[in-house]
Amino acid sequence: MNALEGLTNPNWLVFALIFLGIVFYLAYMRQWETKRITDKFDKQDIIITSFGVNYYGLESEPGGPLRSAGALVLLKDGIYYRARFAKRELLIPGSAITYIGVSKVHKGKDLHQGVVVLQFLNQDGKEEKAAFRIPYPAQWVTAIKGNLLDKKVQTPEKPRNAG
Repeated sequence: MNALEGLTNPNWLVFALIFLGIVFYLAYMRQWETKRITDKFDKQDIIITSFGVNYYGLESEPGGPLRSAGALVLLKDGIYYRARFAKRELLIPGSAITYIGVSKVHKGKDLHQGVVVLQFLNQDGKEEKAAFRIPYPAQWVTAIKGNLLDKKVQTPEKPRNAG
């Protein structure tokens, strides 16, 4: 097969167009999610954003673990999750977070992978747990601890002796 025969065969062109379509769709969706987040929050308040995050729901919700894909945002004062297509949102104030770690179990079910678990106090003051599968989980755990949890555990200054 010579070069001209390759150009006249439309099979490769169909696959190339499908591939380019997928790439443009993914880029458009990322841009769309970014715009939704920047419209909701000031850019100075956003520390880290991850797309393609799976949210497994709150432990108190009935049924097994959910599987909702969306974006997770670490803010200066909390954590925000927004599902890509469903109207599911979760805002966890940083002051309400009591624990962050990694687990393979959520809602009593083995997820067969490590997920970031956030334990926090809900609006009623009861312990609640949310689980997320996040790209680069160690980076997120470190960032949440450094930006939200360490701020809560500040030691007061010792009084200075007068004289």
